[in-house]
Amino acid sequence: MGPDTLNRAITKLFGHEPGKKKQPTNLMGDLPHFTAHNLRRTSRTLLAQQGHVAERCLNHKLKSVEGIYDRHDYFEDRREELDTLAVHISEVVDI
Repeated sequence: MGPDTLNRAITKLFGHEPGKKKQPTNLMGDLPHFTAHNLRRTSRTLLAQQGHVAERCLNHKLKSVEGIYDRHDYFEDRREELDTLAVHISEVVDI
């Protein structure tokens, strides 16, 4: 998968495929265009409202003393936070 694969797929859902004469159907309606990074930023914001492992859920390197000394993977904490986020999102988008 290339570095821009997800953004190209999202753009195609919005009815635009660069370099193609015939454009695909817009499947996203009036929804404003977004990118994969917008989804990541929104997830980070929602995770921050829930708990303390948001940076670890996004696999960010922790800075300073915490990043050096805290080697715990917080796997179960991350799983719980992401499960809670999934429930929240499914309620918002009415899945």
